[in-house]
Amino acid sequence: MEHASLVAFLEGKLAPEQFGDEVGAEVSACNQAFRSKGLGYIVVSDGPCTIVTRDHAKRLLEAVADQRLTFQIANYAADCIIMSDDFEFADDAVNEAIYFVEDDSVAPTLEEVRAAIEQLSR
Repeated sequence: MEHASLVAFLEGKLAPEQFGDEVGAEVSACNQAFRSKGLGYIVVSDGPCTIVTRDHAKRLLEAVADQRLTFQIANYAADCIIMSDDFEFADDAVNEAIYFVEDDSVAPTLEEVRAAIEQLSR
């Protein structure tokens, strides 16, 4: 994933659908490799240090809640944020929201996504 594309999406300069189109094949390849070989690679290019804000986290969660971005793509984006040295969290609420999206053990329900959005509004 290109750092610049992820930041553009988080900042609202790239629509969720455009972002999904741009990274969809990469996410599918990673998920397929994980299913078939038990190992998938998450790659994000280097970029300037970016502080992930509550607005950024809300944009990611709202894109999932509004079905403008699949959970798989949001999950991969969250993995990229967490694994990159070029992203930092503005506060603990942002940290929790990104880790919520990163947890792919069970896809969250719409109610859980909405509750996570609400937590960012406090």
